[in-house]
Amino acid sequence: MTKLIKILKKISLEVYKELGGLNFDEKEFQIALGHELGLKKIDYLRETHIELYYKDIPIKLGAPDFFLSGIKPPTIIELKLGSSLSNTHRQQLKLYLLSIRRNPKSVLKNVKNGILINFLKDDPSTFELEESNRKKTVYKVEIEHFLLDSNENLKLLHNQKIGEIS
Repeated sequence: MTKLIKILKKISLEVYKELGGLNFDEKEFQIALGHELGLKKIDYLRETHIELYYKDIPIKLGAPDFFLSGIKPPTIIELKLGSSLSNTHRQQLKLYLLSIRRNPKSVLKNVKNGILINFLKDDPSTFELEESNRKKTVYKVEIEHFLLDSNENLKLLHNQKIGEIS
């Protein structure tokens, strides 16, 4: 999995270099990341629909941005576009992983790993009228890798912020 994280770091920075701070939407970042995954010969499905559950009852459909089936372990990736990752994003990833586990017919049933990738929406270095009073360090890309454990808790395996903007 460390190899996948290294690849994701590299291609995420490449995607940000081309699209970051230019008012693109999450869909365009998905397309660009998919292109880069393809160049690296990483098989994926984009926005594969899965049933989301209340107890054992499917109640609606969800669509993780990417399902990587050809890697071990199989993994889903959810992209975000904002200032940073939040618990709302982690809860969405957890819902996807729990629902995959609860679906007895799912071809994705062995997926226990999920990755969140956040691309910085507004690049503060694009233009600033006056000197910034920004106190917080800002990063172009943030990556978090989780495992859904046997107790249905997300366990953080890797967390990295890359491409510091000063």
